[in-house]
Amino acid sequence: MSARLVQTRAASFVGQALLLVGLVSLGAIAVVLTRPAAPAEFDLAAAAALAAAFFATRLLTIRLPQGDEVYVTLAVGLVGLAVANIMVVLSASAVAAGAESIARRAQSTRDQAAYRAADAVRSTGVLGLMAPWQLVLKPSELGGLSGESVILLTLLAGAVYATVDLVTMAVQQRAAGGLPVAQGVTTLQRPLVTMYLVHLPMAAVAVRLQTESATWALPVALLLTLILQNSFNLYLRIRRGYADTISALAHAAELDRPHDTGHSRRVADLAVAVGRGIGLSTHELERIGYAALLHDIGRMGDMVDDQSEAHALRGADIVSSIPFLTDVAPLIAPCSDEADSGHLIGCEIVRTCSRYDRLRAEMGASAALERLLMEAGGLRGRVLESLDGIVRGPNASVGFTR
Repeated sequence: MSARLVQTRAASFVGQALLLVGLVSLGAIAVVLTRPAAPAEFDLAAAAALAAAFFATRLLTIRLPQGDEVYVTLAVGLVGLAVANIMVVLSASAVAAGAESIARRAQSTRDQAAYRAADAVRSTGVLGLMAPWQLVLKPSELGGLSGESVILLTLLAGAVYATVDLVTMAVQQRAAGGLPVAQGVTTLQRPLVTMYLVHLPMAAVAVRLQTESATWALPVALLLTLILQNSFNLYLRIRRGYADTISALAHAAELDRPHDTGHSRRVADLAVAVGRGIGLSTHELERIGYAALLHDIGRMGDMVDDQSEAHALRGADIVSSIPFLTDVAPLIAPCSDEADSGHLIGCEIVRTCSRYDRLRAEMGASAALERLLMEAGGLRGRVLESLDGIVRGPNASVGFTR
Protein backbone atom coordinates (compact mmCIF):
# COMPACT_ATOMS: atom_id res chain seq x y z
CA MET A 1 0.00 0.00 0.00
CA SER A 2 1.43 3.38 -1.01
CA ALA A 3 2.24 6.07 1.55
CA ARG A 4 -0.24 8.36 -0.18
CA LEU A 5 -3.06 5.84 0.18
CA VAL A 6 -2.17 5.25 3.83
CA GLN A 7 -2.31 9.01 4.50
CA THR A 8 -5.64 9.31 2.68
CA ARG A 9 -7.18 6.47 4.70
CA ALA A 10 -5.82 7.92 7.93
CA ALA A 11 -7.33 11.34 7.12
CA SER A 12 -10.63 9.65 6.22
CA PHE A 13 -10.69 7.75 9.51
CA VAL A 14 -9.96 10.88 11.54
CA GLY A 15 -12.62 12.88 9.66
CA GLN A 16 -15.29 10.24 10.21
CA ALA A 17 -14.32 9.80 13.86
CA LEU A 18 -14.62 13.55 14.50
CA LEU A 19 -18.00 13.65 12.76
CA LEU A 20 -19.38 10.72 14.75
CA VAL A 21 -18.08 12.05 18.06
CA GLY A 22 -19.67 15.43 17.36
CA LEU A 23 -22.97 13.89 16.25
CA VAL A 24 -23.18 11.57 19.26
CA SER A 25 -22.33 14.47 21.60
CA LEU A 26 -25.09 16.64 20.16
CA GLY A 27 -27.52 13.72 20.34
CA ALA A 28 -26.60 13.10 23.98
CA ILE A 29 -27.21 16.76 24.81
CA ALA A 30 -30.63 16.62 23.14
CA VAL A 31 -31.52 13.46 25.08
CA VAL A 32 -30.45 14.92 28.42
CA LEU A 33 -32.34 18.17 27.86
CA THR A 34 -35.60 16.43 26.97
CA ARG A 35 -35.62 13.52 29.43
CA PRO A 36 -38.20 13.83 32.24
CA ALA A 37 -37.01 14.54 35.76
CA ALA A 38 -38.12 11.06 36.82
CA PRO A 39 -37.05 8.71 33.99
CA ALA A 40 -39.48 5.92 33.21
CA GLU A 41 -38.52 2.30 33.86
CA PHE A 42 -36.66 0.66 30.98
CA ASP A 43 -39.21 -1.38 28.97
CA LEU A 44 -37.37 -4.51 27.87
CA ALA A 45 -40.27 -5.83 25.78
CA ALA A 46 -40.53 -2.57 23.81
CA ALA A 47 -36.75 -2.54 23.34
CA ALA A 48 -36.83 -6.10 21.97
CA ALA A 49 -39.69 -5.32 19.58
CA LEU A 50 -38.03 -2.16 18.28
CA ALA A 51 -34.65 -3.91 17.93
CA ALA A 52 -36.29 -6.60 15.80
CA ALA A 53 -37.92 -3.91 13.65
CA PHE A 54 -34.67 -1.97 13.24
CA PHE A 55 -32.85 -5.22 12.41
CA ALA A 56 -35.39 -6.15 9.72
CA THR A 57 -35.16 -2.76 7.99
CA ARG A 58 -31.35 -2.74 8.13
CA LEU A 59 -31.22 -6.14 6.47
CA LEU A 60 -32.92 -4.58 3.43
CA THR A 61 -29.89 -2.52 2.49
CA ILE A 62 -30.52 -0.20 -0.44
CA ARG A 63 -27.79 -0.71 -3.01
CA LEU A 64 -27.70 2.20 -5.42
CA PRO A 65 -26.84 1.72 -9.14
CA GLN A 66 -23.39 3.26 -8.64
CA GLY A 67 -22.49 0.85 -5.82
CA ASP A 68 -23.26 2.90 -2.71
CA GLU A 69 -25.07 1.17 0.17
CA VAL A 70 -27.50 3.07 2.38
CA TYR A 71 -29.87 2.22 5.21
CA VAL A 72 -33.29 3.77 5.79
CA THR A 73 -34.89 3.05 9.17
CA LEU A 74 -37.01 6.18 9.38
CA ALA A 75 -40.39 4.48 9.92
CA VAL A 76 -39.17 2.43 12.87
CA GLY A 77 -37.36 5.41 14.36
CA LEU A 78 -40.43 7.65 14.19
CA VAL A 79 -42.75 5.06 15.70
CA GLY A 80 -40.18 4.35 18.39
CA LEU A 81 -40.03 8.03 19.33
CA ALA A 82 -43.82 8.03 19.65
CA VAL A 83 -44.27 4.88 21.72
CA ALA A 84 -41.15 4.38 23.85
CA ASN A 85 -38.66 6.11 26.08
CA ILE A 86 -35.75 7.62 24.11
CA MET A 87 -33.23 5.37 25.87
CA VAL A 88 -35.24 2.34 24.78
CA VAL A 89 -35.22 3.57 21.17
CA LEU A 90 -31.48 4.30 21.17
CA SER A 91 -30.66 0.94 22.76
CA ALA A 92 -32.82 -0.90 20.21
CA SER A 93 -31.13 0.93 17.32
CA ALA A 94 -27.63 0.15 18.59
CA VAL A 95 -28.39 -3.52 19.30
CA ALA A 96 -29.99 -4.01 15.87
CA ALA A 97 -27.04 -2.40 14.10
CA GLY A 98 -24.60 -4.59 15.99
CA ALA A 99 -26.60 -7.73 15.23
CA GLU A 100 -26.78 -6.84 11.53
CA SER A 101 -23.02 -6.27 11.38
CA ILE A 102 -22.38 -9.67 12.98
CA ALA A 103 -24.86 -11.39 10.66
CA ARG A 104 -23.09 -10.02 7.59
CA ARG A 105 -19.50 -10.21 8.80
CA ALA A 106 -18.66 -13.36 6.82
CA GLN A 107 -19.84 -11.70 3.58
CA SER A 108 -18.16 -8.33 4.17
CA THR A 109 -14.74 -6.86 3.57
CA ARG A 110 -13.03 -4.89 6.32
CA ASP A 111 -14.02 -1.60 4.67
CA GLN A 112 -17.67 -2.67 4.41
CA ALA A 113 -17.71 -3.72 8.05
CA ALA A 114 -16.17 -0.38 9.07
CA TYR A 115 -18.78 1.48 7.01
CA ARG A 116 -21.63 -0.40 8.68
CA ALA A 117 -20.21 0.34 12.12
CA ALA A 118 -19.85 4.05 11.30
CA ASP A 119 -23.37 4.18 9.87
CA ALA A 120 -24.74 2.49 12.99
CA VAL A 121 -23.21 5.22 15.17
CA ARG A 122 -24.43 7.93 12.79
CA SER A 123 -28.02 6.68 12.64
CA THR A 124 -28.17 6.31 16.43
CA GLY A 125 -26.81 9.85 16.80
CA VAL A 126 -29.53 11.12 14.46
CA LEU A 127 -32.16 9.42 16.64
CA GLY A 128 -30.67 11.20 19.65
CA LEU A 129 -31.01 14.54 17.87
CA MET A 130 -34.69 13.74 17.31
CA ALA A 131 -35.32 13.28 21.05
CA PRO A 132 -37.11 16.68 21.46
CA TRP A 133 -39.81 15.49 19.07
CA GLN A 134 -40.99 13.07 21.74
CA LEU A 135 -42.56 16.09 23.42
CA VAL A 136 -45.10 16.28 20.59
CA LEU A 137 -45.25 12.71 19.27
CA LYS A 138 -45.92 10.62 22.39
CA PRO A 139 -49.62 9.98 23.11
CA SER A 140 -49.21 11.27 26.68
CA GLU A 141 -48.12 14.63 25.26
CA LEU A 142 -50.66 14.87 22.43
CA GLY A 143 -53.63 15.53 24.68
CA GLY A 144 -56.86 16.01 22.76
CA LEU A 145 -55.38 16.48 19.29
CA SER A 146 -57.45 15.14 16.40
CA GLY A 147 -56.31 12.28 14.21
CA GLU A 148 -55.42 14.62 11.35
CA SER A 149 -53.26 16.75 13.65
CA VAL A 150 -51.35 13.69 14.88
CA ILE A 151 -50.66 12.62 11.31
CA LEU A 152 -49.50 16.12 10.32
CA LEU A 153 -47.19 16.33 13.35
CA THR A 154 -45.70 12.94 12.51
CA LEU A 155 -45.15 13.93 8.88
CA LEU A 156 -43.47 17.15 10.02
CA ALA A 157 -41.22 15.24 12.43
CA GLY A 158 -40.48 12.74 9.67
CA ALA A 159 -39.48 15.52 7.26
CA VAL A 160 -37.02 16.87 9.84
CA TYR A 161 -35.75 13.33 10.55
CA ALA A 162 -35.25 12.62 6.82
CA THR A 163 -33.42 15.93 6.30
CA VAL A 164 -31.04 15.33 9.20
CA ASP A 165 -30.49 11.73 8.07
CA LEU A 166 -29.71 12.77 4.49
CA VAL A 167 -27.40 15.63 5.43
CA THR A 168 -25.43 13.62 8.00
CA MET A 169 -25.06 10.81 5.47
CA ALA A 170 -23.59 13.28 2.97
CA VAL A 171 -21.30 14.73 5.66
CA GLN A 172 -20.10 11.23 6.54
CA GLN A 173 -19.32 10.50 2.90
CA ARG A 174 -17.45 13.80 2.68
CA ALA A 175 -15.42 12.91 5.77
CA ALA A 176 -14.57 9.62 4.05
CA GLY A 177 -13.10 11.54 1.11
CA GLY A 178 -16.24 11.83 -1.00
CA LEU A 179 -18.04 14.76 -2.56
CA PRO A 180 -18.59 18.15 -0.94
CA VAL A 181 -21.69 18.01 1.25
CA ALA A 182 -23.99 19.96 -1.10
CA GLN A 183 -23.08 17.73 -4.04
CA GLY A 184 -23.39 14.62 -1.87
CA VAL A 185 -26.92 15.62 -0.88
CA THR A 186 -27.81 16.18 -4.55
CA THR A 187 -26.46 12.75 -5.50
CA LEU A 188 -28.22 10.90 -2.67
CA GLN A 189 -31.56 12.66 -2.60
CA ARG A 190 -33.20 11.07 -5.65
CA PRO A 191 -33.12 7.43 -4.46
CA LEU A 192 -33.41 8.29 -0.75
CA VAL A 193 -36.37 10.63 -1.14
CA THR A 194 -38.22 7.76 -2.79
CA MET A 195 -37.63 5.59 0.25
CA TYR A 196 -38.45 8.39 2.69
CA LEU A 197 -41.79 8.80 0.91
CA VAL A 198 -42.43 5.10 1.53
CA HIS A 199 -41.52 5.26 5.22
CA LEU A 200 -43.24 8.55 6.15
CA PRO A 201 -46.91 7.69 5.52
CA MET A 202 -46.50 4.25 7.11
CA ALA A 203 -45.01 5.84 10.23
CA ALA A 204 -47.75 8.50 10.35
CA VAL A 205 -50.51 5.89 10.21
CA ALA A 206 -48.79 3.73 12.84
CA VAL A 207 -48.36 6.67 15.23
CA ARG A 208 -51.97 7.70 14.69
CA LEU A 209 -53.20 4.21 15.56
CA GLN A 210 -50.86 3.99 18.54
CA THR A 211 -52.71 6.92 20.12
CA GLU A 212 -55.71 4.56 20.30
CA SER A 213 -53.62 1.77 21.88
CA ALA A 214 -53.56 -0.26 18.67
CA THR A 215 -50.56 -2.46 19.48
CA TRP A 216 -50.72 -4.11 16.06
CA ALA A 217 -50.02 -0.80 14.28
CA LEU A 218 -46.22 -1.09 14.27
CA PRO A 219 -46.08 -4.69 12.95
CA VAL A 220 -48.53 -3.93 10.14
CA ALA A 221 -46.82 -0.66 9.18
CA LEU A 222 -43.43 -2.36 9.32
CA LEU A 223 -44.61 -5.25 7.14
CA LEU A 224 -45.99 -2.89 4.48
CA THR A 225 -42.82 -0.78 4.61
CA LEU A 226 -40.59 -3.84 4.16
CA ILE A 227 -42.68 -5.05 1.21
CA LEU A 228 -42.41 -1.68 -0.54
CA GLN A 229 -38.72 -1.33 0.28
CA ASN A 230 -38.03 -4.82 -1.01
CA SER A 231 -39.86 -3.96 -4.24
CA PHE A 232 -37.65 -0.90 -4.62
CA ASN A 233 -34.59 -3.08 -4.02
CA LEU A 234 -35.76 -5.50 -6.72
CA TYR A 235 -36.12 -2.58 -9.12
CA LEU A 236 -32.56 -1.46 -8.33
CA ARG A 237 -31.34 -5.06 -8.76
CA ILE A 238 -32.86 -5.12 -12.24
CA ARG A 239 -31.07 -1.85 -13.01
CA ARG A 240 -27.80 -3.40 -11.87
CA GLY A 241 -28.55 -6.40 -14.09
CA TYR A 242 -28.85 -4.02 -17.04
CA ALA A 243 -25.52 -2.51 -16.03
CA ASP A 244 -23.87 -5.95 -16.00
CA THR A 245 -25.26 -6.67 -19.48
CA ILE A 246 -23.95 -3.36 -20.76
CA SER A 247 -20.51 -4.13 -19.29
CA ALA A 248 -20.52 -7.43 -21.15
CA LEU A 249 -21.35 -5.63 -24.41
CA ALA A 250 -18.53 -3.16 -23.80
CA HIS A 251 -16.10 -6.02 -23.24
CA ALA A 252 -17.28 -7.74 -26.43
CA ALA A 253 -16.57 -4.55 -28.38
CA GLU A 254 -12.93 -4.71 -27.23
CA LEU A 255 -12.26 -8.36 -28.09
CA ASP A 256 -10.88 -7.61 -31.55
CA ARG A 257 -8.70 -4.76 -30.20
CA PRO A 258 -6.59 -6.30 -27.40
CA HIS A 259 -4.70 -3.03 -26.86
CA ASP A 260 -8.03 -1.45 -25.82
CA THR A 261 -8.86 -4.04 -23.16
CA GLY A 262 -10.28 -2.31 -20.10
CA HIS A 263 -10.48 1.10 -21.79
CA SER A 264 -14.29 1.36 -21.59
CA ARG A 265 -14.36 0.30 -17.94
CA ARG A 266 -11.70 2.85 -17.02
CA VAL A 267 -13.50 5.59 -18.91
CA ALA A 268 -16.79 4.69 -17.19
CA ASP A 269 -15.23 4.82 -13.70
CA LEU A 270 -13.54 8.11 -14.48
CA ALA A 271 -16.63 9.65 -16.16
CA VAL A 272 -18.87 8.83 -13.17
CA ALA A 273 -16.27 10.30 -10.80
CA VAL A 274 -16.08 13.47 -12.92
CA GLY A 275 -19.87 13.72 -13.00
CA ARG A 276 -20.00 13.35 -9.23
CA GLY A 277 -17.42 16.12 -8.89
CA ILE A 278 -19.56 18.43 -11.02
CA GLY A 279 -22.61 17.59 -8.90
CA LEU A 280 -24.77 15.65 -11.35
CA SER A 281 -27.73 13.64 -10.11
CA THR A 282 -27.72 9.86 -9.66
CA HIS A 283 -29.83 9.47 -12.82
CA GLU A 284 -27.38 11.54 -14.87
CA LEU A 285 -24.43 9.59 -13.46
CA GLU A 286 -26.11 6.34 -14.45
CA ARG A 287 -26.61 7.56 -18.03
CA ILE A 288 -23.01 8.78 -18.25
CA GLY A 289 -21.72 5.46 -16.91
CA TYR A 290 -23.67 3.52 -19.55
CA ALA A 291 -22.57 5.89 -22.32
CA ALA A 292 -18.92 5.61 -21.28
CA LEU A 293 -19.10 1.81 -21.30
CA LEU A 294 -20.63 1.79 -24.79
CA HIS A 295 -18.88 4.80 -26.36
CA ASP A 296 -16.69 2.54 -28.53
CA ILE A 297 -19.33 -0.02 -29.48
CA GLY A 298 -19.42 1.50 -32.96
CA ARG A 299 -15.85 0.21 -33.46
CA MET A 300 -16.98 -3.41 -33.12
CA GLY A 301 -15.70 -5.39 -36.09
CA ASP A 302 -13.43 -2.53 -37.23
CA MET A 303 -9.78 -2.73 -36.19
CA VAL A 304 -8.87 0.70 -37.59
CA ASP A 305 -8.21 3.21 -34.79
CA ASP A 306 -9.07 6.43 -36.58
CA GLN A 307 -10.44 9.56 -34.93
CA SER A 308 -13.36 10.18 -37.29
CA GLU A 309 -16.90 10.67 -36.01
CA ALA A 310 -18.16 7.68 -38.00
CA HIS A 311 -17.63 5.28 -35.10
CA ALA A 312 -19.47 7.55 -32.68
CA LEU A 313 -22.41 7.93 -35.06
CA ARG A 314 -22.55 4.20 -35.65
CA GLY A 315 -22.41 3.50 -31.91
CA ALA A 316 -25.17 6.02 -31.18
CA ASP A 317 -27.32 4.41 -33.87
CA ILE A 318 -26.81 0.94 -32.35
CA VAL A 319 -27.62 2.11 -28.83
CA SER A 320 -30.67 4.18 -29.86
CA SER A 321 -32.36 1.00 -31.10
CA ILE A 322 -32.49 -0.32 -27.50
CA PRO A 323 -35.50 1.24 -25.68
CA PHE A 324 -33.81 1.17 -22.29
CA LEU A 325 -30.82 3.10 -23.66
CA THR A 326 -32.57 5.62 -25.91
CA ASP A 327 -31.54 8.59 -23.75
CA VAL A 328 -27.94 7.30 -23.61
CA ALA A 329 -27.41 7.45 -27.39
CA PRO A 330 -26.99 11.28 -27.55
CA LEU A 331 -24.07 11.00 -25.11
CA ILE A 332 -22.26 8.62 -27.48
CA ALA A 333 -22.87 10.64 -30.65
CA PRO A 334 -20.46 13.50 -31.50
CA CYS A 335 -21.05 16.46 -29.18
CA SER A 336 -23.29 19.10 -30.74
CA ASP A 337 -23.79 22.66 -29.54
CA GLU A 338 -27.46 22.24 -30.43
CA ALA A 339 -27.97 19.47 -27.87
CA ASP A 340 -29.71 20.29 -24.58
CA SER A 341 -27.54 21.02 -21.58
CA GLY A 342 -28.04 17.58 -20.01
CA HIS A 343 -26.88 15.76 -23.13
CA LEU A 344 -24.08 18.22 -23.79
CA ILE A 345 -22.41 17.90 -20.37
CA GLY A 346 -22.65 14.10 -20.50
CA CYS A 347 -21.26 13.94 -24.02
CA GLU A 348 -18.35 16.21 -23.06
CA ILE A 349 -17.54 14.14 -19.98
CA VAL A 350 -17.46 10.87 -21.93
CA ARG A 351 -15.39 12.33 -24.76
CA THR A 352 -12.88 14.03 -22.44
CA CYS A 353 -12.43 10.99 -20.21
CA SER A 354 -11.94 8.71 -23.22
CA ARG A 355 -9.32 11.01 -24.68
CA TYR A 356 -7.57 11.33 -21.32
CA ASP A 357 -7.37 7.54 -20.91
CA ARG A 358 -5.80 7.11 -24.35
CA LEU A 359 -3.32 9.94 -23.78
CA ARG A 360 -2.50 8.59 -20.33
CA ALA A 361 -1.55 5.24 -21.86
CA GLU A 362 0.86 7.05 -24.23
CA MET A 363 2.48 9.70 -22.04
CA GLY A 364 1.43 9.18 -18.41
CA ALA A 365 -1.30 10.69 -16.25
CA SER A 366 0.20 14.11 -15.49
CA ALA A 367 1.36 14.80 -19.04
CA ALA A 368 -2.01 13.70 -20.45
CA LEU A 369 -3.84 16.00 -18.09
CA GLU A 370 -1.56 18.94 -18.91
CA ARG A 371 -2.22 18.37 -22.63
CA LEU A 372 -5.97 18.49 -22.08
CA LEU A 373 -5.81 21.53 -19.78
CA MET A 374 -4.30 23.51 -22.64
CA GLU A 375 -7.70 23.19 -24.34
CA ALA A 376 -9.76 24.23 -21.30
CA GLY A 377 -12.61 26.66 -21.77
CA GLY A 378 -16.37 26.80 -21.45
CA LEU A 379 -18.10 23.53 -20.66
CA ARG A 380 -14.92 21.56 -21.26
CA GLY A 381 -13.24 23.73 -18.63
CA ARG A 382 -15.76 22.52 -16.00
CA VAL A 383 -15.14 18.92 -16.98
CA LEU A 384 -11.37 19.33 -16.88
CA GLU A 385 -11.51 21.09 -13.51
CA SER A 386 -13.34 18.11 -12.05
CA LEU A 387 -10.99 15.69 -13.81
CA ASP A 388 -7.96 17.54 -12.43
CA GLY A 389 -9.31 17.26 -8.89
CA ILE A 390 -9.91 13.54 -9.33
CA VAL A 391 -6.52 12.76 -10.90
CA ARG A 392 -4.31 15.04 -8.81
CA GLY A 393 -6.45 16.06 -5.82
CA PRO A 394 -5.74 15.06 -2.21
CA ASN A 395 -8.15 12.10 -2.45
CA ALA A 396 -7.15 11.01 -5.96
CA SER A 397 -8.07 7.39 -6.54
CA VAL A 398 -9.15 7.13 -10.17
CA GLY A 399 -7.21 7.69 -13.36
CA PHE A 400 -3.76 8.46 -11.95
CA THR A 401 -1.92 5.18 -12.36
CA ARG A 402 0.38 4.54 -15.31
